[in-house]
Amino acid sequence: MGVLGRHEDEHYTPEDGILVVQDVGGGSWYEDLTANDAHPVGTLGRSGRGWLYAAGGDGPCVVRLQLRDDRPADDDQWSDVFEVPYLSPSGAVGLTGLTSGPGGEHLRLGEPGMYRIRAAHRSLPTAPELPEDEDDLEPTDLWQLAFWPDQEPADPPRWLHRHRPPVRKADPGWRSVLGFQEMEVASVVEWGGSAAGMTVADIDSWGADHHRGPNWLDQTLRVSHPREGWPTLAEIARQVRVPEPRVRRDLLPLYVALQILTFDGTRYIAVEDKPAAKYVLRLPADVVTSLDGAQAVKQFTGYAADLVSVVFWGGGEQTIASLAERTLASEDDVRRTLRYAEDRKLLEVQWRGQDAVSLTICPAGRPR
Repeated sequence: MGVLGRHEDEHYTPEDGILVVQDVGGGSWYEDLTANDAHPVGTLGRSGRGWLYAAGGDGPCVVRLQLRDDRPADDDQWSDVFEVPYLSPSGAVGLTGLTSGPGGEHLRLGEPGMYRIRAAHRSLPTAPELPEDEDDLEPTDLWQLAFWPDQEPADPPRWLHRHRPPVRKADPGWRSVLGFQEMEVASVVEWGGSAAGMTVADIDSWGADHHRGPNWLDQTLRVSHPREGWPTLAEIARQVRVPEPRVRRDLLPLYVALQILTFDGTRYIAVEDKPAAKYVLRLPADVVTSLDGAQAVKQFTGYAADLVSVVFWGGGEQTIASLAERTLASEDDVRRTLRYAEDRKLLEVQWRGQDAVSLTICPAGRPR
């Protein structure tokens, strides 16, 4: 009893960060996936008739496929765990890629029909050094995908563990307003140093170590041309009363004035909860609208796809509390994401009283 069959790939490389399991018999996976404009993976993964997509990450993964005769026991070794139905047209599945189509048979499930998958994920220890050849990269993540026979109608997807909330933190919009070049030094302080921050010498050393050339901080900034209607770097500097940056070193006092970094007289330290650009600067209304739209996409796109997946598998009649419990979200996040999904024409939302909702998937809006 327990595990009846297994397959392991110790160096699976996701295409575009998406891990793909597909039925060797194909099936209607394409129609399922394109019937709606929701993100194909959601926060962690989605499934349909003959396909599973999961958030595989940037590096190679270890992927374990298992056939079981029952649901796996709860195990606290995983940082992310979710369960989804899987309707198999052929009774056999294989690991494949986004552009590869159905792959070879890696795991024989049994008879065609309904199965359930418990997908469990955790990060693997980081290698001390990056290899020169990308083909020698060590796996960064471990995925275990356990299948077992299930019955129809399937229980809709359910999330059991998450290492981060389904609704992402609001994006303050500074990269959009300033641009990549103008945010690079701030990103080095935030991600390249320690919590104690970095001195100017530390930042300059980082540039040398990462092949930015000698005297990186004193290199002249390239002339950039912002989008029409968006403020220039000079205009941004004038608003917060600092000189217009000419070289990278000049960006540091600008970051402090914009409340992106703080400075204690010696070290620059990243601000964890940065204020939104629209609250620090006087921005045109069209720019604010664009920033708000981009922020909503980053915050809610993944979780909205989770809700679409619940509805796809028969979970259209819900309460806010039941959706929150099923998806490991707060009730506030459920309400905000339903508004986003309705606005983006992913779901039709009909309220049945104070908390009950009836949800229907909208057809895809993009032309095909």
